[in-house]
Amino acid sequence: AFHRQPPLLSLAQPGALASPCRSPMPQPTIFVAATRQHVGKTTVSLALMSGLQKRFNKVGFLKPVGQQHLPVRDESGNQLRVDKDVQVMKEYFKLDHVPYSAMSPVIIPSGYTARYIDDEVSNEAQCAAIRRAHETISSGSDVVLAEGTGHVGVGSVVEVSNARAAAMMGAEVVLVANGGIGKAFDELEMNRMMFAHEGVRVRGVVLNKVRPDKVEYVQSKMGRLLEQRWGVPLLG
Repeated sequence: AFHRQPPLLSLAQPGALASPCRSPMPQPTIFVAATRQHVGKTTVSLALMSGLQKRFNKVGFLKPVGQQHLPVRDESGNQLRVDKDVQVMKEYFKLDHVPYSAMSPVIIPSGYTARYIDDEVSNEAQCAAIRRAHETISSGSDVVLAEGTGHVGVGSVVEVSNARAAAMMGAEVVLVANGGIGKAFDELEMNRMMFAHEGVRVRGVVLNKVRPDKVEYVQSKMGRLLEQRWGVPLLG
């Protein structure tokens, strides 16, 4: 982390997360989103999970919308497909209290978009799957960590963008972007607006891939910019 702003894990303190969406859940949920692919969203999620497990007895995890998936065996030995990041989280962090069946409620394989456009998949079914999965995980956890897919708008074509999925779960967001100032903030603002449209609040920002010789400069300028414009900290 760049510095000691209000700690990222404070987002998961009881009562810390307001519920700005249509379907609030009893446990706080942190949604890790990004301005684009390959900026370190999963790396941030891994670090968050590690930290949360030091502070909470049971930390849940799900990836409400996934694209790259693989087969696994659930607790009953049945085969199902989950997002690849779900398997990493469950197996590495030993999330035995979280069933595979609830960790990857919507997967978008090849051909899914065409099926959705042709009304072979309903939006109601997708929304119900996400809410049901989150409720299952929330009921057995002290706090829930969710990871988005791609940039915030991914999934819009089938009406389950990251922003909408976060709203369904009553989550608040940690937004991850590549390092820099001007371009980074422009991308952050565009993605923040998508969350705002769904009534979801961004609570902090993480910048990855900052050049070592620019860390202090970016920390100072971007930290000030985020506090001035959004009233949120640069978390790392």
